[in-house]
Amino acid sequence: MSPDEAAAALGVRRDADAAEIDRAYRRLARDLHPDRFTGRPAEEIRAASDRFIEVTRAHEVLLAAPRRPAASARIVVDRPPADAAAPRAEPVRPFGWWLFGAWAALLAAGAVLSTGTGPVFTPADLWLRLGLLIAFALATALTGRRWVWRVTLVLLALSGAAVIASTTVGGLLGLGFMAIACFGLAVQGRLVRFPDQ
Repeated sequence: MSPDEAAAALGVRRDADAAEIDRAYRRLARDLHPDRFTGRPAEEIRAASDRFIEVTRAHEVLLAAPRRPAASARIVVDRPPADAAAPRAEPVRPFGWWLFGAWAALLAAGAVLSTGTGPVFTPADLWLRLGLLIAFALATALTGRRWVWRVTLVLLALSGAAVIASTTVGGLLGLGFMAIACFGLAVQGRLVRFPDQ
């Protein structure tokens, strides 16, 4: 496929820039993707599939073809573009109340199980420790503040020390639930990320 044929297949000029080529390709690929034709007649699926392959090849041909710079463009040979090293912006996921509620329920279940450990010093110690941990864990997701997350981790560590000091199976299970919920709430607050995110 020649660059002129590729430009015609994508519906762009032969000397279009990479951004324009990518926009045209994404639009056509979205419209022609075979998954969008599920349940339609076989001829229509085949035609869309053939067109999808043609558009994909045209995209590759145009990106590989040398393009002439615009007359007013300056060519910089020894420096990459300023935005070449810039990290890609991640799409911001909307805050999900149902997920927040699920983490909060797991946190509450862990707190109830942790009451089986008993206080370390006084009864107020248990309720103050668990109440603060729950409040800061929930605030972690709601505010997205790092200092709130750090306080949550300190409170979780203190609860861990208290549970270990008066070890029971229910208490350790409750601590495990609360630890998972705290990290889940921090992920939702965009403070903890996994490698694939």
